[in-house]
Amino acid sequence: MDKCNLYKIFSRTLIVAVLCIFAFASASDAAEKVSANRVDIDLTKMSSTMVYSMVFQMVTEPKKFVGKTIKMKGAFSSYQDEETGRRFFGCVIKDALACCSQGLAFETAKVRRYPNDYPDEGASITIVGTFEFEKEEDGIGFPIIKNAKLYK
Repeated sequence: MDKCNLYKIFSRTLIVAVLCIFAFASASDAAEKVSANRVDIDLTKMSSTMVYSMVFQMVTEPKKFVGKTIKMKGAFSSYQDEETGRRFFGCVIKDALACCSQGLAFETAKVRRYPNDYPDEGASITIVGTFEFEKEEDGIGFPIIKNAKLYK
């Protein structure tokens, strides 16, 4: 082959490679947009018995759910730890007979001031966020929905 043909082959290969890179980048951007809206576990579409069971499993086996996007609907609750002064917010779900309840703590993605920027105690809320397991200094931990969007 002469130099001219080699140059044409090299140029075409380079153009195809660049186009592939741009196509891959666009596809991965689209995939990120889709996954940002993805909910791994939507508790709002489950029966009350199933929701109660699923939340119980999340609380007792949190490692299975870390990193999953969770959507849940329940009653707003807050609690202030007297020892640390930290305020916790929760989404509490009652079981089918409304005799027992399970809930998960959550932290909103957007900074809010309590009580002005939160619903009333017991108000119906929906949250969507990432399931995490937060460990405390004493080694004990708890499940929490982080970066949650709060819908009143």
